[in-house]
Amino acid sequence: MKQLVLSSLFLLYSFTVYSALPPQKNKAEDSLLYYKKLSRQKKNTYEDRLIANEKAIYWAKQVSDSVYLGQLDYRCDLYYYDDQYDQAITQSKKLLYEARRLKNKRFIGKAYFQTGDFFQKKKNSSDAFSNYVRAIESYSEINDSLQVIRISKKASYIQASLGDIDGAEYTIVNALDYSDALKDLSQISWFYDILGRVYRERGLWLEAIRYHRKALQIANNTSSKASLINNYAITLLKSGDNDGAIQQLEVGLAYKDSLSLKTLYRLKDNYGFAKSRAGHKDAIFLLEEALSLRSDINDIPGAYASHIHLAEAYMTLENTKKTAYHAQQAYNISSKAKNTEAVIKALDYLIPVTIESNVLFEEYTSLSDSLTKAQNNAKFEFAKLRYDVEKAEERESRALEQITASQLREDIARRKINWALAGIGTLVVIAVIFILYQRERSKKQRLLDRYETEKRIAKKLHDELANEIYLVMNEVENEAYSPAVADRLEDIYKLSRDLSRDTKPIQTDGNFPTELAMNLQTYTSSERKLILRGLESIDWNVVKPEVKIEIYRVLQELMTNMRKHSKASLVALVFKTADKLLEINYSDNGKGVSLSKGNRGSGLLNTQNRIKSLGGHIQFESAVDEGFRAELSIPI
Repeated sequence: MKQLVLSSLFLLYSFTVYSALPPQKNKAEDSLLYYKKLSRQKKNTYEDRLIANEKAIYWAKQVSDSVYLGQLDYRCDLYYYDDQYDQAITQSKKLLYEARRLKNKRFIGKAYFQTGDFFQKKKNSSDAFSNYVRAIESYSEINDSLQVIRISKKASYIQASLGDIDGAEYTIVNALDYSDALKDLSQISWFYDILGRVYRERGLWLEAIRYHRKALQIANNTSSKASLINNYAITLLKSGDNDGAIQQLEVGLAYKDSLSLKTLYRLKDNYGFAKSRAGHKDAIFLLEEALSLRSDINDIPGAYASHIHLAEAYMTLENTKKTAYHAQQAYNISSKAKNTEAVIKALDYLIPVTIESNVLFEEYTSLSDSLTKAQNNAKFEFAKLRYDVEKAEERESRALEQITASQLREDIARRKINWALAGIGTLVVIAVIFILYQRERSKKQRLLDRYETEKRIAKKLHDELANEIYLVMNEVENEAYSPAVADRLEDIYKLSRDLSRDTKPIQTDGNFPTELAMNLQTYTSSERKLILRGLESIDWNVVKPEVKIEIYRVLQELMTNMRKHSKASLVALVFKTADKLLEINYSDNGKGVSLSKGNRGSGLLNTQNRIKSLGGHIQFESAVDEGFRAELSIPI
């Protein structure tokens, strides 16, 4: 009886297990195929697809390692499709563990790649980049050029967007080494586009334009071409070639029937913005139209861009009310999206035209500091990861380098000798000419700096330092020494310190805007803030050295007067060019001064004389308790 019961139970169990299997041969391959199909049927519920995938993983493990890893990989996709990014990351780490255990480099690379995508979806750019770098390393080991290029594009985009320009260039250049293996070169068009944007950020306009054009030459997709044209036009705009930007955007708009609405409206908005920069009368209409179209399709980032462009357009037209409205709208959108960089840009336009400028400036300063800190941290992380990858590659290639070291040394030595013999004469001639030219140029610049320095030193010694020393000497001689005398001596020390700073040589090379900005920042304090706008957008290469020196000294004089007399808490300096003129607008919220002809101090008269010597014009506006403004216009 006992045996009969056991037999019946065994048959019942066998029947239950058999009925749960697919109506195919009872083999691992058949079971895998069955559950794999179930997991991919979109008509099934998400939970049913996960259960089917779990069973497919079980059977795949019995078929082969690569099939097993493939099913683990598909589970990552299921979590991703359901927007469960944390689960997807956990699953991709499991895939990475199994791929390492089974020594499958392709799936190791894929696990890193997917993890990077999942972190990017969570807007965690640092971890995304970290995984992309390791994915690139893995795919490089198996010479998968397509994947190296595909992932490098994403990695370089992160670097460029977070301000690591050098890192983005490094990533792209390394990826381009794999381009020879590609059948379709259009796949690297976006690399050239990113390089164009990299050089745009550096202000290297010719290089930026060259790479934008290379991108357009190899692009073979209409939609891609339109986006590439848009980026090219932005570079032209920033370089000051407004007409060139307009022409490119008109070409992009010709593809309108093949573009998505977002891309089309982006082109329309930039077209209106380019026309605004060029002073066309229909610019405002085009910009307002683009804003309306973007709002209709709920393109929030697009609406932000349109408001920013309209704010600048109305600011150019000196329409303060419209400028404030669009800047406020841009600020609201970026604040809601918690986009720090976008908020800062909106505040750039909002602060000069709002009565709440002091409150907004505190927010501006805080956000700028946090953004700079985040960008610096990102750059450090990128540099560290690049270093780790380079070290890994160095270790792997060391054996090969040792084998061929002798041959390489001989080849390098031979090439060095050939180049030296062929070019030594030319190099000597070029070096002599260059040294003579540089010596003459430096001599002229030193004479100019010395002349200006001597004038300022003489005036400072006579008007300030000498008089103060004379008074203190009288007090000491009359036995009037007191703590007040010590304070006066302290003032003399400060005058001496300022004199040293004011008379130092001025760099007029490519570092001029940086040195000018640093000098202007020395006049700030915890109670006094400075807004600088447009300084980096000026092409200082076309400004003569002697003009740069006078600009430096004039602004130094204005800032010195402000610090001594105005008690301002906020100072703004705006730079722009128009009709071959460099225009600089200075304003502060200090106590102001009556500008009657006899009430102008030597400082203001000195600035007038300097600007007049350049053929320029300076106009002052001020009244008691109404701040101080100065408008400078200098031919360039």
